[in-house]
Amino acid sequence: MTVPLRPTPMDLTMHDMAQVYPTISQTIGVILHLEGTTPTLSELRAYGGSHLKDQPRLTHYLHGPGLKARWHHDPAPDLNHRVREQHLPSGDQHLDTALTGLVAHPLPAEGPLWDIWLLAGYAPGRYAICLRAHHSTQDGMGLISTLTALFGTAPAPTTHPALRAGAAAYLSTVRGMLTASAINNAWNDTELSLTGHRDINWADVPTQRLRQAATARGGDTNDGFLAALSGALRTWAAQSWPRGADRPLPAITMVNLRRTEDHDRPGNYFTFAPAPLPCHEPTAEGRLDHVIAATRTTKDPARHKAMRSVMDLVPARAFHALATRLTTPDRATISTSYLAVHRPLHYKQDPVTRLQPFTWLPRHQPASIVACSYNGTTSICFVTDAALPGLNQLPRLFHDAVGDLPRSDDDPQAGSRAEQLPHAGVTLPVPAAACDTAVVIDFDFIKGILVHQGNLPAESITRQATQEEAGIDSLAVTELSMILEERLGVVITENELAKPTTMDDLVSLVAQRTASSPDRESPQEQGLHPQTERPHAVPEA
Repeated sequence: MTVPLRPTPMDLTMHDMAQVYPTISQTIGVILHLEGTTPTLSELRAYGGSHLKDQPRLTHYLHGPGLKARWHHDPAPDLNHRVREQHLPSGDQHLDTALTGLVAHPLPAEGPLWDIWLLAGYAPGRYAICLRAHHSTQDGMGLISTLTALFGTAPAPTTHPALRAGAAAYLSTVRGMLTASAINNAWNDTELSLTGHRDINWADVPTQRLRQAATARGGDTNDGFLAALSGALRTWAAQSWPRGADRPLPAITMVNLRRTEDHDRPGNYFTFAPAPLPCHEPTAEGRLDHVIAATRTTKDPARHKAMRSVMDLVPARAFHALATRLTTPDRATISTSYLAVHRPLHYKQDPVTRLQPFTWLPRHQPASIVACSYNGTTSICFVTDAALPGLNQLPRLFHDAVGDLPRSDDDPQAGSRAEQLPHAGVTLPVPAAACDTAVVIDFDFIKGILVHQGNLPAESITRQATQEEAGIDSLAVTELSMILEERLGVVITENELAKPTTMDDLVSLVAQRTASSPDRESPQEQGLHPQTERPHAVPEA
């Protein structure tokens, strides 16, 4: 178990804000929809208790005044108060009501700030598990790591090569943080001020729809999400918020800064970067191109190095002052974040078929929006200030905007609407003992993975196509890396798979590594112990 370091400036800022503004909930979480027989509450408590010793995020919490708080350890938090249940009447509408209520329900008042709720009775053969946590002790990636440790297999961290960041990267990082907190006057309407009362709604769209639209233009799934959000907000502003009509709307995106040694630590290892939403652009293509250009720098490894160094070096009081600026009405922005869970989750033998994330709404902010991709569907949570007219209609407008994203001419679903969602059951990985030792690593094998598991268009994947031409983004690379490990027992990192220029080069790399791997096991040997996994969640922005 990794012992926590001193709290990060973000941890202390969150903790201080929670003490100064106790009515503003900082609860974040995720809802797991499962198929199977509902477990008993005692079974679920025993299950959660078995993971406590390996999960510092479940046994640590900040204690003390404001920016002087430090980590406290409770090795045995009371699960009677942290693992609870609600038995609901029949009908999915009762589940929706219960979930909305849980978002606002207080977390345990003492000790580690998290809990788990079991929700059942609303449908035969189905139940839900809701994992909630306080943002001062878990950020989005931390919550996903907790989720996969409890309901997947404990991930092994991926080691990345050490990088150097030049002066330009540091200067750009500081400039970006100052830009994000600059006066924008987009939301400080004196006649309709933000009240802090919030609405929460969700939308589900096919991940492939977001991914294909963006990768065709050099972006990734997160870019597709932000472009669709820009389209939805453009329509909303034209109808209900003249102050924001035909102008870029100020927004920030969350950037994951966790290193290998941080993967199981409690607290917040992220920063924010400006990501203005191009709501002034009249076409979906134009909005997508603007988003891709705007997010390109946040994906630069050198920029990540600079961001992490700044986070480590900035005193807590200075960071707190900067973050506080963001919570003033004339500097308010829309907060966005994106996560992806690539491997199937389950409770014992019951598969998780769908995930719904939820987030908090900071003080004096108009909206906080988080998207999470899992099992072919991206679920988006919209938390909006109830004072803004019509903003609670963003889920419907978002569906329409996804339908407007550009499609390729050979897309067989070119005439379908985004609302027609697939609801197929989750596909669990093939047990290692069933793998075929005689797999031939060739172009068709790799293409089959990218098409059938990565949902990439077959027509664009040719031998001489570059990875960009083939539509291979960061999600597809991660998916390929994990499937090669699961099927062949060969570990090729995402960084290594991203280096080959053409598809032929990629196939050659995989074939060579498979043939020379000294650690490759037979199917019988693989079946004797759990498979090793790398991180399941990859924020793309």
